[in-house]
Amino acid sequence: MPSEYVLPVGLHLDAPADPELAEGYEVRWRDEDDPPHYFFYAQVSVLRVERLLSAALAVMPPRLHAVLELRRCDELMEKDPDGPAQDRFVSALVPREEIAAVFDRYRFQILHDGMAGFGFYDPNSPLEVFLDDHKLVSLFAPDVELFEGLLAGLAVPHLEHLSTVLDLEHEHHGLVAVPDRTECKRHEWLRRRKYDVNWFGQTIRRRLRMRLEPQLSGGGRPDADEE
Repeated sequence: MPSEYVLPVGLHLDAPADPELAEGYEVRWRDEDDPPHYFFYAQVSVLRVERLLSAALAVMPPRLHAVLELRRCDELMEKDPDGPAQDRFVSALVPREEIAAVFDRYRFQILHDGMAGFGFYDPNSPLEVFLDDHKLVSLFAPDVELFEGLLAGLAVPHLEHLSTVLDLEHEHHGLVAVPDRTECKRHEWLRRRKYDVNWFGQTIRRRLRMRLEPQLSGGGRPDADEE
């Protein structure tokens, strides 16, 4: 039986989904890309997606680029409507263990903040993993077995068509804004500074020595230095 899909704290549906959103993934072979690769697109409950990301990181090469995307606030989008929807920051090649340590330290913020996305990739192969600000997971690989096995291990079903939060009217919330936007008293603790995307985003960038990159849609690769 598929696991129940649970939304992160920082995403809010304007109306209940009908039918309800569910876990699942699609997979496609992209033979027109260079190099050709498999693309997995997965929707996994926020209660379980950490396991997928940690398992994916564990099978990646020992040195990777880390990626942090921060969604621009409404005020910035109004001032620059033709600009990117996110600011994208990419590290130089860093040890896989450093990325794991940052992910472990800021796990709640990365998984729940509706303004942040996080991932990592190998510059020498198609291997890439990215959790976007809708908390949908993009996985890129040269063969199907690697990530298919990880998804099967979590009993995430393969679907021909995956209905996601992107198909529904929804809002993105930074964690510190959740108490005001949802008027939910039990979220008052999210006002603490460590849950402010402006604070933890800056801290992640500093710890992984990231720099701003031109934004590409869909969690693709920037023209980053590979040094």
